[in-house]
Amino acid sequence: MLPATESSVLGDFNNSTFTADGVTSHFNKREGKFFINTQSMNGSNQDFEIIYTFGYKPLQQYLVQFPGGRMQVMRQCWDTNKKTWFHQSPTQVIASNDWLHWTGRAQNWNSTCAGCHSTNLQTNYNYNNDTFHTTWSSVNVSCESCHGSGKKHVDYISSSDYKNGKKISGSLLLLHLKQTSKEQITTCAPCHSRRTAIDESPFQSLQLLNHFIPETPHTPAYQRDGQIDEEDYEFSSFAQSKMFMHDVKCSNCHNPHSGKLVKLGNPLCINCHDKKFDSPAHTFHTINSEGSQCINCHMPSKIYMGNDVRRDHSFRVPRPDQSVQYGTPNACNTCHIEKNAQWASSQIIKWFGPTRQYHFSDDLIPGSFGNFAAAKYLQKLCAPDTNVPVIIHATALYYMSFANDPKNISFLIDGLKNEDAQIRYEALNSLKFYPFVQWKSEVQILLHDSVKAIRIAAADLFLQYADSLNANYHSSFSLAKKEMFDFLEKNSSQPSSRMMKADAESKTKNFKEAEKDYLFAIKMDSLLVQVRLNLATMYDNIGQPQNALQQLKIATALEPSNAQVNYFLALVYVELNDNNSALNHFVKASSNSNNTKVFYNYGLLLEQMKQDAEAEKIYRKGLLIDANDVDLNYVLAIYYYNHNRKKESTTYFLKLTQLIPGNVEFQQLYNQVKNE
Repeated sequence: MLPATESSVLGDFNNSTFTADGVTSHFNKREGKFFINTQSMNGSNQDFEIIYTFGYKPLQQYLVQFPGGRMQVMRQCWDTNKKTWFHQSPTQVIASNDWLHWTGRAQNWNSTCAGCHSTNLQTNYNYNNDTFHTTWSSVNVSCESCHGSGKKHVDYISSSDYKNGKKISGSLLLLHLKQTSKEQITTCAPCHSRRTAIDESPFQSLQLLNHFIPETPHTPAYQRDGQIDEEDYEFSSFAQSKMFMHDVKCSNCHNPHSGKLVKLGNPLCINCHDKKFDSPAHTFHTINSEGSQCINCHMPSKIYMGNDVRRDHSFRVPRPDQSVQYGTPNACNTCHIEKNAQWASSQIIKWFGPTRQYHFSDDLIPGSFGNFAAAKYLQKLCAPDTNVPVIIHATALYYMSFANDPKNISFLIDGLKNEDAQIRYEALNSLKFYPFVQWKSEVQILLHDSVKAIRIAAADLFLQYADSLNANYHSSFSLAKKEMFDFLEKNSSQPSSRMMKADAESKTKNFKEAEKDYLFAIKMDSLLVQVRLNLATMYDNIGQPQNALQQLKIATALEPSNAQVNYFLALVYVELNDNNSALNHFVKASSNSNNTKVFYNYGLLLEQMKQDAEAEKIYRKGLLIDANDVDLNYVLAIYYYNHNRKKESTTYFLKLTQLIPGNVEFQQLYNQVKNE
């Protein structure tokens, strides 16, 4: 990042023109300043002065100052190799009121870009008036971005404290030569990860989750097997790799100062690996061909930002057999695009035999589908004797929020006690989908965990249950709750984060503040349907179904086929005794929903409307999605009992006793029906 000058601006501003995706832009210079005439937030073209350049290879972007201290990243980018203008998302026409428009929140430099491109950046976002007063120590990335405060270090080394052997937190430089792989990747992760910032304080220790919450490699940002998909950067990929588990460091391959590789091509890999891998006997490709390059098979690439080629850093063996079964990508078909995955799988079998060595993705992929059947795969990844990467263990815990199996609870509780903060964090987040009584006592102690992200997640869990806390945890909860709201306010310049703050306010019954935040999030992004869903839910919970209906009608106008919107609309219409309208939206919701609750409530309405045969069909259709859904099995058991279909009723009551063996009610009902 640099001020826009003749030397820093690489793009053609000599009265050039670029037309793409329905927008024509003009580039010119006046009195030493650089201007782009392009589409504004109201849809018309106007001049915008370039204040800063952003990047230099393979593309350069440009920043424009807006009111309220905001800086926005323009859509027009300069390709530094081809010497031409381009759009990052070609063929995508973006409306001027869309969140993704260059004047919208998605392209806000302060909250989405700045932290990794300047040194000691402080966004200084003011939650109350939605403004920034962003500052930095250096406009660009400097030594202190990685090593910490030089002045603080020099002052300490020159002090009597150092001479007397007294250690002062934060006074020793980070990123020293003797770092382990985990220590080094933690130093790099603040910028080389897909993450959410908790605060902007400098690192005082190598505990990443005191400052950031990195995203685990789960869908939709990653492929089901953990490969990169969206703009994911390197942290969660490299942390999956065998190389990381064997203490290989970023700096073993990359010069951290120049950014260049230590060696080019296969010689870099042969530094550690046997030379036999750099031969046609292993690669089955001609020497020096693209197919013979280690990185093309073990680090497949993808293009981001229009022209920036980035490689997956999980260093995995290609698995076209998984592509055949699950549709995940593989390196073979990245090059051989004219062939299909079955062909690639057959070639692998021909070269290496029919058996593939176990990889965690063999369980992660089926576990990622989030249904009851997925749970056993996730439980295997979390078992204490399973040698999987820590971040994959954490990912499995994340997926347990969807694969709601009663057996998951023991793995989640074990996760709370794990020494790794990422595992503790993901276990906490998933526990919100499990009964309070099952986790209350184990979560309380984490309200004063040593790691900030853990305290925040624990506080979030207790927002609705604060009255149930043991007295000796009240103080810890208050402090952790404050940290949580500080975190939410810091990030609430984005509509989704403002919505999260509203959700938290709603849980604490601060409905007036919640409503204000929901409405402000809608003002930020009027097209974000999830905000309207959450606001409608709150309105309904506090006895304002008409207000809920208003928001849901707008939401369905924006996304007519959204299953969740139609489901919520159906529930509100049931509450308002408008069964015909409810039925209409249940039909729409069930046409493309995998939520078994849709079919459960849809069937109940049909029974209420005396359409029993149709209700049975809907219940059974829901069981096709998840045969182990407790509610659907129960309602069908009762349905058949009420219709004097004893054999079928007994079958479903038996299934319930098998699903939840310790449930006394289910056992009694089964015995009663069986003996009648």
